[in-house]
Amino acid sequence: MITLHMRSWVHICFCATLAASSLVADPVDVVYTYADKHEETKTIDVTPTNGVYFVRVRRTELPAGVEWVKLLPAFAQAHTGEPGYFVSPCGRIGSFKLTNGTFKAIGPSAFYGSVYMPIFGMKTPRKTFVGIAVTLRNEFDFEVLARKGLYTVAPKFKVSGFVPPDDIVVRYHTLEGDNANYAGMAKTYRAYLFERELCRPIKTRMQQRPELAYAAKSIELRIRQGWKPVPSPVPEQTPATEPPMHVAITFDRVRDILTSLKQVGVHDVEVCLVGWNIKGHDGRWPQIFPVEETLGGEQKLRSLIKDAQSMGYQIVGHANSTDGYTIADCWSWDLPIKDAAGKPFSNASWGGGKMYHLCPQRVYERFYPHEIQKIADLGFRGLHYSDVMTILQPFRCQDPMHPCTSKESAIWYSRMMQETQQRLGGFASEGPYDFANGHLDYILYVNFGALTAKPNPMVDRLTPLYQLVYNGIVLNNPFTEAVNAAAKEKLVQLKAIEFGGRPIYYFYSKFKSDNKSWMGNSDLTCATDEELATSIAIIKKGYDSFKTLSDLQCEFMEAHDELAPQVFRTTFGNKTEIVVNYSATPYSYRNASVAPLSYSVFRQP
Repeated sequence: MITLHMRSWVHICFCATLAASSLVADPVDVVYTYADKHEETKTIDVTPTNGVYFVRVRRTELPAGVEWVKLLPAFAQAHTGEPGYFVSPCGRIGSFKLTNGTFKAIGPSAFYGSVYMPIFGMKTPRKTFVGIAVTLRNEFDFEVLARKGLYTVAPKFKVSGFVPPDDIVVRYHTLEGDNANYAGMAKTYRAYLFERELCRPIKTRMQQRPELAYAAKSIELRIRQGWKPVPSPVPEQTPATEPPMHVAITFDRVRDILTSLKQVGVHDVEVCLVGWNIKGHDGRWPQIFPVEETLGGEQKLRSLIKDAQSMGYQIVGHANSTDGYTIADCWSWDLPIKDAAGKPFSNASWGGGKMYHLCPQRVYERFYPHEIQKIADLGFRGLHYSDVMTILQPFRCQDPMHPCTSKESAIWYSRMMQETQQRLGGFASEGPYDFANGHLDYILYVNFGALTAKPNPMVDRLTPLYQLVYNGIVLNNPFTEAVNAAAKEKLVQLKAIEFGGRPIYYFYSKFKSDNKSWMGNSDLTCATDEELATSIAIIKKGYDSFKTLSDLQCEFMEAHDELAPQVFRTTFGNKTEIVVNYSATPYSYRNASVAPLSYSVFRQP
């Protein structure tokens, strides 16, 4: 039954092959927010089919002037003090403890947003569900409100400024029994992806891709070789005004690092050279070549690549096809994305000066396949790293010469990822945004500042929601803070293990002139042989720990729960359990004792 309180702009779609008339319907409020901030609400009754509420808002029938569309099902509510919780797209979980409060996970309007996946969920005494935003994923925000003791959980879709390429479609899957928890929410979404062949497990992909098989058993080692001042003192640089590049690690010194690793028994490493390109890290993107001469030039780089591979290491280079600087020899004002007024988009200053975000269509059409092949021709092979691309939701480009919706931008990025995998063996990038996960092999970090950020009072803790979906599908380091984890406090080390992380170590992760480091203050350096020896010992410690767990990179994460206050269990598809004890007292589990601030691994015989 559909009840309309005003003229209908919303249609609810049901599965035509299944009768549902005997099931109980639930009301859904569809809230339209207009440019002048006033709201209108339409209420519809929705009947589930096989436990799924299927809601569609047709794009062709959106009222003029609407900026946001929000969906508020009656079952997505709870009262203060009730048992249960909400789960955000980035895995933050909050119980119903406040009378008033607000939590928002922002997507397209934030640089480092937190709507990593198009899912959200809620567990109440009446119903547990996971919501899946099937369409307009890149215009999707998430909002939890507590008002006078009533909690509401809602997806919001930004529809202003363009004709949406699709109807708004959200599926609400109800969960029962042992599946009625945040792990069940994640597994339901994983099943949804597999049913539609939107991604494939690592175990399947690595049968045809030895580079991925190698990466899955290895640690990641990034070596920053050179950089200009960041933030840049010269916003629009030219070769005459360009600040000098700091040389930290030449190609010869990289060889020293790898030789030292081999000597101490660190065998499985994927090396990523950062700043090997002209003028170093973020030097002149999207210009990449020539290879930076002050590091040794192209011939020494080619020699280093061969030597690294002869040692048994996989070696790739860091590049960037998302950002651009006017100093690039290939620069054109046709490259940046534009807003409706034709203004190029820029939101940061890095080594090359004022950074402009590039239209992926123009990048691909102008130079991407050619440039990625030139990188491959140097001899690199492995999970090539393309900076930034996956840590942002795809933008709209409103340049009339190459307009792109965010959906179309994601398609162009996917083409880049596929080109990279074919030419270099794999693709890695910076963040976990869901549009990329069908082609992404490795993520530099999933959560940005999650272990050190000031918590929202609505939130109780962070769960490994992303890993519950994607462990065994996408290799990942769970936290920015987990870079160089073996050199950091025990909490960071344990969190990386609890979340199933693939370790990453980084020479000169700290490089900014303002001393702000989003990867923490524990760095690897090698200016002297003593510094190098200290750094090698840190990597060795992290490597030895990881090798006892590396097989879990190819397993699905099937469950995660809190066994006792500050004691968590992570369960994998091969029945391996990791119990992490953050408390001050030992915890007894399966006839064993897990010491305070430590973890234990329980394997099936």
